[in-house]
Amino acid sequence: MIRALGAVLVYFVMLGSWVAVGLFIVIAPGRFGNLVNESFGLFPAVGARDWGKKLFLRLVGLGLLAFAARFVWGIRRLVWPGA
Repeated sequence: MIRALGAVLVYFVMLGSWVAVGLFIVIAPGRFGNLVNESFGLFPAVGARDWGKKLFLRLVGLGLLAFAARFVWGIRRLVWPGA
């Protein structure tokens, strides 16, 4: 029982991380883009009028949220196979 609780805790932490990052990207794409730029240099700086970069980042955030929803759906099918 304790081992299963540990596995469930790991899955909840992963799910929470995906949802938190996805929501952060959707809500504040400029901040996230500049955070990635300043921390790693992987994404160009996002200015106030860079709508294309913000749109791209919002789509990435929506993709993370969709992945989290698919993850929840898969776990639900494992726990309740007939539902």
